[in-house]
Amino acid sequence: MSDDELRRIRMQKMQDILRQKKLAEQRSQRKELPVDKKMDQILAVLLAPNASQYLNAIKEKNYDLFVKIRQKIFPPKLMPELDLLIHYLRQGMIRRGVISLIEIQQIERQILGIGPRITIKKQGEDAKSLTSFLKEDEN
Repeated sequence: MSDDELRRIRMQKMQDILRQKKLAEQRSQRKELPVDKKMDQILAVLLAPNASQYLNAIKEKNYDLFVKIRQKIFPPKLMPELDLLIHYLRQGMIRRGVISLIEIQQIERQILGIGPRITIKKQGEDAKSLTSFLKEDEN
């Protein structure tokens, strides 16, 4: 091999090394968002404004309940797809305000174990549950 050819090969190797170093620096500078932050970014878009306010109020009062609600919205099988959802979010491919306040309240009641209640209030009487009202009618 001639000296010129050896220099060319060395230059190519040096350029490859510099290119790899530059790529490594770019990867290290690119900060990976924690999973919680990713979910919060996606939630900010998915939630209707009043649902977002309600969920933020829950977050301030009872963080454990907030986490459980977020887990219902983002089940474990969806977790590997968070990066793809963030990519879609950045491209504007996710519809805004899809999750309403009522849906957040339903999830909250489901987690807290609060079932549906129907109360009846007659004029001049106290409010009663539907079952106690029906039992009185039978007597």
